[in-house]
Amino acid sequence: MLFEILIFVIAIFILVYSSDIFTKNASILAQSFGVSHFFIGITIVGIGTSLPEIMITDYAAYTGESGIVLGNVIGSNITNIAFVLGTAFFIRNTVISDSHMFNDSIVHILILAFGIVTILTGNHITRIEGMFLCALYLLYILYLLKSHTKQKDDFDKARFDVKAVLYTMLSLVGVLLGSKLLVDSAVDMAGELGISSAVVGLTIIALGTSLPELAVSVSAAKRGFTMLILGNIVGSNVTNMVLAMGTASIINEVVVDEPNLFRFNIAYMMLLSLILVVIVRKNEISRMWGILYLAMYVFFIGYTYTI
Repeated sequence: MLFEILIFVIAIFILVYSSDIFTKNASILAQSFGVSHFFIGITIVGIGTSLPEIMITDYAAYTGESGIVLGNVIGSNITNIAFVLGTAFFIRNTVISDSHMFNDSIVHILILAFGIVTILTGNHITRIEGMFLCALYLLYILYLLKSHTKQKDDFDKARFDVKAVLYTMLSLVGVLLGSKLLVDSAVDMAGELGISSAVVGLTIIALGTSLPELAVSVSAAKRGFTMLILGNIVGSNVTNMVLAMGTASIINEVVVDEPNLFRFNIAYMMLLSLILVVIVRKNEISRMWGILYLAMYVFFIGYTYTI
């Protein structure tokens, strides 16, 4: 058991470190093509910080661990909103300055709802449904390109860096290795503790794979980059729901073997997302919202293990 815990901790370190390198260098490459900070946050940073979820769900699907696939996707989204956003909101009061944010929060809910319908209709997610989810992600990117790309004279370009390409590729290898170690050790721990892989995915793995989002959001909160925080979380959640789950189900059909557990957590995820719409609509975020979200995260963990 101690060996599995050690491997699990090492895997999280590899994932977080590799994802951080990927995000930084991918952002450099994006800036060289001249895109807005919010667009970088919601796509490049969103994908970069979701790399652990994507790789873990894909590897879990390959090994037939459907509970980890669904648990990691839903659990990570809950963790992103309740724990990561809660922490960021608690650090700094802020004002919403991006006019697109309310619309993006609505699109966020609609895409999550589409993913939920896919999970709840039938007892498995087919490869065809996985392709639809991936196609939806491409449509989401096109929407972002249309609504968030700056005008040409507003571009803040950086010089194209060949090293950034190399570091981006090497960091992907690190994420792949960390994902394999994390899933294998988590499955072993779940077996020894006598708990389901779905619960492990919802809580332990979800928290571990949300550490990149937490690191980015805390750093951005300290610097006052609120739009980067919101873009990071919204983009990560959409990426988890449609890209991570979509690619995983293409690799291997995902079986929904604990529907009652997932129904509550799906409803809870949507409640957190609806609260986010209310927060964004008010245009001003106080620390009280952060406290509420953190309290809801504690309830989520307690309820999951109690059930």
